[in-house]
Amino acid sequence: MEVHHHAHTARKKWSHYFWEFLMLFLAVFCGFLAEYQLEHVIEHQREKKYAASLLEDLRKDTADLNYDVIWWRNQAARIDSIQFELNKPATERDAVTLYRMVAFMRIYNAFEYHDRTIEQLKNAGFFRLFRKTNVADSLNDYDALVRSTLLNIESGSNQIFFHLNFLQNKIFDSRYILFRSNKNLLDSAFIKNPAAFMLRKGKEEELFEYSNQLQFYKGNSIVRREIMQGLLNKAKSLIAMLKEEYHLE
Repeated sequence: MEVHHHAHTARKKWSHYFWEFLMLFLAVFCGFLAEYQLEHVIEHQREKKYAASLLEDLRKDTADLNYDVIWWRNQAARIDSIQFELNKPATERDAVTLYRMVAFMRIYNAFEYHDRTIEQLKNAGFFRLFRKTNVADSLNDYDALVRSTLLNIESGSNQIFFHLNFLQNKIFDSRYILFRSNKNLLDSAFIKNPAAFMLRKGKEEELFEYSNQLQFYKGNSIVRREIMQGLLNKAKSLIAMLKEEYHLE
């Protein structure tokens, strides 16, 4: 009977297992580092992309705000002109000037908020992308100021605007209000029919209410202009901050 002996392989030393473990650990760790670095690069690129988009929106806001500040300043001056004419005796009023200024009360200039990028950041939870907290905080402050302050006073402006025009329809002849952009047409219409430009008799109560609404509208426009000037300053500061932090032009 033959007896077969099993061959015994040499047992590995503990150091061999240690190096195998170390190499596996380093491979996994390096893979993790590479993935982390890639994600970091992608997020940094996304951050800069959103910063550039915010810069574009803020530039549009500043263009609108610059225009709006001037427009509402002029609107307050037009209200002064109307009040000045209304306070004169009826025989001394400049009817053409009065009608031209009244016509501007038919125009309303609303601020257009360019919040496309801020809304994307809020909905996707991407404000965390901005590593500099001062950028995110400043953007949130600006957004809150627009929504809680300017848009609220704009709602009030709308109500006054519609009431003012409701009263104007009772006092003035709309046919001539449409001539506001052409002084020659107004002058010609006045020469042909000056009686049509006289304020309607028996409308003293409406005229008194109209004058009060004008004063209310002027106060609203002054506050509105101050708010817009503050927003304009904030928007300009944000633009400077984004350009400096992200090297944008």
